Amino acid sequence: MRAVGSSFGAVGKEFDVSSKIRHWCARAERSPQQVRRKLSDWGAADQYNHVLDELLEEGYVNPARFADAFTHDHLTFRNWGPAKILSALTQVHWISGDEARRALSDQGPGAIEEAARRAATNWRRLRPDASREKAIAAMARKGFSIDCALRAVEAADAD
Repeated sequence: MRAVGSSFGAVGKEFDVSSKIRHWCARAERSPQQVRRKLSDWGAADQYNHVLDELLEEGYVNPARFADAFTHDHLTFRNWGPAKILSALTQVHWISGDEARRALSDQGPGAIEEAARRAATNWRRLRPDASREKAIAAMARKGFSIDCALRAVEAADAD
């Protein structure tokens, strides 16, 4: 017996997702909310609490480790600012605000300034004739403070 869209064999009325979810979690850092969504997609949302408890206990899911990886990746590769990262961690991934702020502070102010400079430089490269105010507004939408955005735009304009 197979459920539509599922690769799990049925065990009674519930699907055994434990080995599949462990494999999925081992491939990359996952947040508790991502686990919830994946189990829901697989039709096993009712097993969330039990499965998440096991994953947390076994170290497959670790909110602190996820927050660190998410913060690093989004600062480094997406040039997001602190406000946008905090918002995504707390509202999308259900990571506590304290944990999200800790992960961000571990990156340090230098990483944030560097991400702002990269973001401003990339934005300026695509819009060389745009006003300074538009550049600062774009940086604010990426989650940078006005002061940080101003410094980054001035540095990008000086180049």
